[in-house]
Amino acid sequence: MIKVSRRKTRSCLLQALYARSMGGVNFNETTFLHTFFDETTCESFDIPYFQAMFAGIIEKEGELLTIVHKYAPKFDITTMPVGNLLPIMIATYEMLYLTIDTIPEKVSINEAIELSKTFSDDTARTMVNGVLNALKDEKTTILEVIKTDTMKAIFFV
Repeated sequence: MIKVSRRKTRSCLLQALYARSMGGVNFNETTFLHTFFDETTCESFDIPYFQAMFAGIIEKEGELLTIVHKYAPKFDITTMPVGNLLPIMIATYEMLYLTIDTIPEKVSINEAIELSKTFSDDTARTMVNGVLNALKDEKTTILEVIKTDTMKAIFFV
């Protein structure tokens, strides 16, 4: 029996979200999984987690972008490298919205930093770490802010 790996699933999730941002609404995550990963690799993915995260991040994109904008105001979200943005969105969704499992905030932050090391440049991890630690410290405040002021979705439309 193959061990399910949440870390591998997050990496695949980032790649699927990136592909979805490029392919638009015609993107199919199941087709993506079976096209880009062999069967053995797919068996190591946490599929319920992947599906919940993929759908949730797309649904909450505006709120997630609002959070990134609040905690990284020096960066223009429309020009920010997706390799910087997606790890933040994944960790933020885990920290605020994920209901199928409880993931410690520290784990979400560390995994996002690892994703940024793999899929972005050297400066990304510092920004990812700063945004997510600020979010962790102000979680209740940000949940109130995004109820009244949410950006429009721009990547997954």
